[in-house]
Amino acid sequence: MNRTMLGLAVLAVLAVLGCADAAAQPREGPRPATAADLVGRWYPADGTAQGRAFAEFTADGGWTGSDGCNGQRGTWTVRPDGTFAGTAGPSTLIGCENVPIAFWISGGARAEIDGEALVLRDGAGAELGRMVPELP
Repeated sequence: MNRTMLGLAVLAVLAVLGCADAAAQPREGPRPATAADLVGRWYPADGTAQGRAFAEFTADGGWTGSDGCNGQRGTWTVRPDGTFAGTAGPSTLIGCENVPIAFWISGGARAEIDGEALVLRDGAGAELGRMVPELP
């Protein structure tokens, strides 16, 4: 009986140590976005406008999109350190959800990848917008 109790105690200690080791592993945080990361279609992470709001970045440095009902377009660049610059051209002015996609892009100074999300931040580091590659 003592050997059984000792064996169970050893297993319990090993289980606790294993959990403590796993908890000590740092969570991977955001990393600078690359041009390859950005190319493709991105949707607001909160699901606003159910897919009607989006930004699609192309490899040639252009983007097109919608705020939910108004067409938008512009240009973008990103450096290897995540420094981002975007422009937004004229847009139609139909009233709808009006997710500020063009503002996120034209106001962005940094692009990060956080998990699967693209995060655009302004020059002070405040989050402007968060987008995901699949509809939430």
